[in-house]
Amino acid sequence: MSHDHGIPTVHPASPQRDLPVARPIRGHAGPPRRSALGTLMSCIFWLFLLTSVAFNLVLLTWYMPDTVLGPTSLSEKYHSGESRATDKVAIVRIDGAIIEGLTGFATQQIRDAARDDNVKAVVIAVNSPGGSVTASDQLHKQIVDLRDGKWEKPSGAKTKPKPVVVAMESIAASGGYYIAAPAQRIFAEPTTITGSIGVYIPILDLHELAGKHGVQVHIIKKGELKASGSMFKPLTPEERAEYEESIEATYQRFMKIVKDGRGDRLKVGLREELKVPSLVRPGETVTRRLADGGIFTPEQALEYGLVDEIGYTEDAVAAAKKLAGITEAKVITYNRPISLADSLLGIRAPEPPALDLANLPGATARMWYLTPGYEFSGVKLRLP
Repeated sequence: MSHDHGIPTVHPASPQRDLPVARPIRGHAGPPRRSALGTLMSCIFWLFLLTSVAFNLVLLTWYMPDTVLGPTSLSEKYHSGESRATDKVAIVRIDGAIIEGLTGFATQQIRDAARDDNVKAVVIAVNSPGGSVTASDQLHKQIVDLRDGKWEKPSGAKTKPKPVVVAMESIAASGGYYIAAPAQRIFAEPTTITGSIGVYIPILDLHELAGKHGVQVHIIKKGELKASGSMFKPLTPEERAEYEESIEATYQRFMKIVKDGRGDRLKVGLREELKVPSLVRPGETVTRRLADGGIFTPEQALEYGLVDEIGYTEDAVAAAKKLAGITEAKVITYNRPISLADSLLGIRAPEPPALDLANLPGATARMWYLTPGYEFSGVKLRLP
């Protein structure tokens, strides 16, 4: 609008451009559609997932008796000899400290070798410094029952007697010799440490140390000998006499086990004085006894009848075959049971470290068939 001579003039409005109208974009009017390829990949993924779950459930069911209820049998591994032979010689390994709770695998091997009628002879490969009195005695009985055919099969029938040969490795002393004694033949390697026929009770005495640091332990008891062996009080003469009585009975049992096992092969008495040539002072002798708790070299052990031959595991296998009256045999060993983690993950889960105070010599007053210097060989560190 303009003003001409005072009269307003109205001009027609200029045409306006059409504004764009929003229209729905083709293909996006609703939820995005899944392509045929995406649908196929999704189906494959879910099929794979369901198959994996089903497979793991089958594995879990398959191994449940072994992982929860305990293994029914161990798996065998070919060692040497005739791989297709029906007759077998089983090598049973007993390694490390012999302590309650740590001998399960040894027991399983002995059991499986006893129950397998195709196993005609057994070689016990011992590499142990010994351990607790009870665990050593339990393993000894299991080996005797293996030899004499006193194990029970699942059917309830008794197993067959089988020759037992021991192959000593780096060390088979104290409890390690205890479990070797019932064998028909004992082989020691040229570097084996053996002997150590004796028993001891380590008792810690910390009462003076505790007193220096202001630590007091009050023991309230009933019974004169109760709390004997406590590390926070000195050992009284009466308490020492009690322990000496107990240890004497255990010592006598050790010597009986050796006498019964070795028989006439033992060339000297266990308490007989021996003049042993000194290894560090040529020309001199040392007074020893077989049951003085000390160790012997393989040559000394052979001379006095603690072992039958100096040789290796292969020699023990040959002797076992001869005792069983067989010429060809498949020599086998046993594998540890497969855990659930092994089954599902395909790996062998490492045993967690553990501190078991009951297995610490001196932590509790208990008797040990253990080689001197190996007091802590059976300690397990358990971390929280």
